[in-house]
Amino acid sequence: MKMKKFLAGITALVLSFSAFTGCGSTSQGDGAGEVSNDGSEVTKVIIGTQEMPNDEGISKALDYFKDEMGVDVELKKFDSGKDVNTAIASGSIDFGLMGTCPASLAIAQDLGVEFIWIHEVLGSVESLVARNETGITAVADLKGKKVAVPFASTAHFSLLKAIEDAGMTAEDVEILDLATDKIYASWENGDIDAAYIWQPTLAELKDQTVILTSEDMADKGYMTANVEVVRKEFADANPEIVAGYIRALDKAVKLYNSDKSAAVSAISSSMQLEESDAEFQMAGSKWLTAEEQTGADYLGTSEAKGAVVKNLMDTAEFLKSQGSIQEVPAREIFEAAVNPSYIEAALK
Repeated sequence: MKMKKFLAGITALVLSFSAFTGCGSTSQGDGAGEVSNDGSEVTKVIIGTQEMPNDEGISKALDYFKDEMGVDVELKKFDSGKDVNTAIASGSIDFGLMGTCPASLAIAQDLGVEFIWIHEVLGSVESLVARNETGITAVADLKGKKVAVPFASTAHFSLLKAIEDAGMTAEDVEILDLATDKIYASWENGDIDAAYIWQPTLAELKDQTVILTSEDMADKGYMTANVEVVRKEFADANPEIVAGYIRALDKAVKLYNSDKSAAVSAISSSMQLEESDAEFQMAGSKWLTAEEQTGADYLGTSEAKGAVVKNLMDTAEFLKSQGSIQEVPAREIFEAAVNPSYIEAALK
């Protein structure tokens, strides 16, 4: 994979985010990062997740988190990175799965998070589809049509770039900001003509024509990914727990690489999918081991941060163009937020 493409694409993943509310170090009744008054003992960790056929889904299904993190773990489901960011900002969760767009936004707005892992580089798992009856077969056909997408997501970034590449502007298309469940309902009711969305919602949209995939967009230089962030306050106090989270994910990726049938079975059971559907969805993205993620094209090392830093900065430029942020912070801000040290600790 070319660094230039990854730089442009990981840019894509930041979801919109509310104002950050700081959290103290005393015990919190809602459960996130529950610690003793001196911050020395974590009793429960809450991971904000989304229902995706990835390494986190395997870790959840096979209890890797409890095994590797050594504490009680609760996974709280959200519909989008936007919702995950709202929760992590309020301090009600400790970890959050989101696209690089929400991650970039959180960093740009100084919301107190660190970028610690890439779950998957997106391919056909996220696509632009149109309802068959509309006759839409190309991006140019979207002119004047209603297209739904969760705003400030990887899909939103890819949709806007696809429209731009087709010689149009966003004003040429009626773009609607809808969450995944709303997209499904609107599709069923015939209220929208097309949608750029990810699995499993993507597979639930009936009678669809695939216009392009995020793999197609990566080939054009706009790569996107799903990533993990952690509250910096929590991570600073509990680095071993964060390293344990990384070990759980790395175990899941290695299971997928060495015993695909077992990994598919875990996702199938967890998400209540037919194994053939689970396998199809899992194959629609690229999974990276912990060792691969310390390479220059990704997070890099503590001594030499990788391409993710530039990717996040590029994403912030996209967010600025959309009015989500006023200014793009200096490179040093993104350098500080990308933290490969937990991966490095997990590999020891």
